[in-house]
Amino acid sequence: MRIARRATRLVASAAVLTAALSLTACENDTKDTGSQAPAASSLPETGGQGGSPSPSGAKGGAKDGQSSKGSSGSSGGGSEGKNGSGQTAGKGSGSQTTAACAGAHVKVTATKVDRPVNHMLLTATNTGSVPCHAYNAPYLRWDDGQAATPFKDASKPQAVITLAPGESAYAGIMYQSADGTGNGGHTARTLGVLFANGAGNGSTGSSVQLPLPKGGIPTDSSAWVTYWQSTAEDALTW
Repeated sequence: MRIARRATRLVASAAVLTAALSLTACENDTKDTGSQAPAASSLPETGGQGGSPSPSGAKGGAKDGQSSKGSSGSSGGGSEGKNGSGQTAGKGSGSQTTAACAGAHVKVTATKVDRPVNHMLLTATNTGSVPCHAYNAPYLRWDDGQAATPFKDASKPQAVITLAPGESAYAGIMYQSADGTGNGGHTARTLGVLFANGAGNGSTGSSVQLPLPKGGIPTDSSAWVTYWQSTAEDALTW
């Protein structure tokens, strides 16, 4: 009987010991597993916000979307570029409307004046429906002359003369020096007028041919013409 009781006690003790060892092993496993959990703290560096475990979550996507949108705006390729081109087109169309004056839509007359002596007044009136720019000075050719009459440099205005429909620009013509210093004189019967282009390197449009007063106008190498002026008085002060 005693032997049987001892055997029973040994078995029970062994069971308790086994259970204790198993519990200890579970606690160790739990501690080991817990020591690996802080590795999740690295997620905010890749996931973006507040330790979110998903780097491709909504917050990360929003950041990417904002970055893409900002890039589009700064590069001018998105709606900003369209708006910019629209504004540019509007301005361009306005500048094209105000083109250089040309003979097709400008009426030109030449009138001989008493003062100053040996002068004529050239008047250009915009007969079109849109404004035009009277650039620089008119290109003048007496009869079928090849060279244009020189410009009077001192008469150059500070700004381009712009003619609204019905408005006029004026230029003074000195056709022959009163002191007789010119040479190659002849009597001209017609006067050809061309308008300057915006680039300032030539004329634009077709020539306007004006008949000169009966008997013609004596001219020589001393002749010159002023730049376009906004008033007749300014044109005849030179």
